[in-house]
Amino acid sequence: MNSMDAFSSTLLEEGKRFLEKAAAPETEVAAIAFRHSSLLLGFSALEAHMNAIADELSIRPGLTILDMSILQEREYSLDNGVFTLTNKLKMYRLEDRLSFLFGRFSTGGVPTGSSWWSDLKYGLDLRNRLVHPKTDLQLAQRDVERALEAIVECLNALYFAVFGRAHPSYNRRLDSALHF
Repeated sequence: MNSMDAFSSTLLEEGKRFLEKAAAPETEVAAIAFRHSSLLLGFSALEAHMNAIADELSIRPGLTILDMSILQEREYSLDNGVFTLTNKLKMYRLEDRLSFLFGRFSTGGVPTGSSWWSDLKYGLDLRNRLVHPKTDLQLAQRDVERALEAIVECLNALYFAVFGRAHPSYNRRLDSALHF
């Protein structure tokens, strides 16, 4: 396991641990903080895993410049009649990048019909409302559980699609391996 894989896994475990702590907090203020932390760490873990997978996929032969642009999140340009990657950052939405990974590197296509896909989009909306607040956001324990369950399912589906095997921590579901 390389350092990015380990870091991605640690973020996921931290997110799950904060969810566990939110279920039995000392105070309601603590529960709110734990739910916020859990949601943010869960999506950080998903993005970290996606970046690690994209880095690994980007060394495969036969990729187009557009493939590389999405995998490496870099702009491309047309120079002297040839498309090349630049060093300029090109951000793609998380769900677009996920769709690309499933669509380009699996035979099953994009799993938009899976129940976890709609739960993931719901969780993304919560994350976006927390990161870019315009109103007060009240996160219920079940909302964060639903988002983390979708992240775990998404990672497992992505690992099966790309590597043909389950995500290493899939069998633990929402049970964290951390004890703090």
